Amino acid sequence: MIATQSMPYSHENLVDELTKKQNIQLAATSTAKQRTLVQLGAASNRFYSHALIGGNSTMLIAIIGLLLCILVGYSYADSFSLWAQVASHIGLILFATAVKIGYVMRCIGLDGMGHLQL
Repeated sequence: MIATQSMPYSHENLVDELTKKQNIQLAATSTAKQRTLVQLGAASNRFYSHALIGGNSTMLIAIIGLLLCILVGYSYADSFSLWAQVASHIGLILFATAVKIGYVMRCIGLDGMGHLQL
């Protein structure tokens, strides 16, 4: 004689219970991921705005330095010593490099904030 034994859960009940658990876990992880992405988005926007401000200020300071070096090295060269003229010529190279670095920083900041560049 074969005894039939009833199972506490049927196959459909087990599948439903497993599906509910997976849905709860997916909802919890998606909420955590969204929170993390929002935090990352705010941090990256802050980074790009700092890059834009830093690039603009670097370019401004470098252009003022370039103008001063041009005045000392070329326009009013008779009024300055040879060492000042040599320093102004070296400064031309350094400030021109700083303008380029500032421009790249500015482009990175604008691109990260979604502005189109030409």
